[in-house]
Amino acid sequence: MNGFIETGIAILISITLMSLSLILHYQAMILTRGWLQGSGLQRQAGTLIGMAVLTVAQLLSVGLYALAYHIAESAGWGSLAGEIEGTPLDQFYFSLMSYTTLGVGDIYPLGALRIISGIEALNGFALIGWTASFAYTLMRDGWER
Repeated sequence: MNGFIETGIAILISITLMSLSLILHYQAMILTRGWLQGSGLQRQAGTLIGMAVLTVAQLLSVGLYALAYHIAESAGWGSLAGEIEGTPLDQFYFSLMSYTTLGVGDIYPLGALRIISGIEALNGFALIGWTASFAYTLMRDGWER
């Protein structure tokens, strides 16, 4: 029964993190687009700024997941194993590998963290695609003018 509760908690944590990541990205895109339209910048500079803002948004999402891994590990709902160095960079590095779906495998999740990391990979894959689409529209709009 304990594993069932941990799995449910991991799913709720994952849904919350996915929602926060989506909201973060949406707001970053809306605010960036609005700011760029009235900025008077050349489109090339605007594209670079837009991509920088969205890269920061993605890194913030990675950081949110890393914080969740730390909290979940502290609560005993799972752990990270493998080539652990014992610093907060372990969770951030693992989160980055999951988010980008790179999945090097030198650090891997155990317990309920497997659910969170799987959903993070799905979330990251979708948001990276969304960022690529946004970058395309920034560049397309610049070359059409």
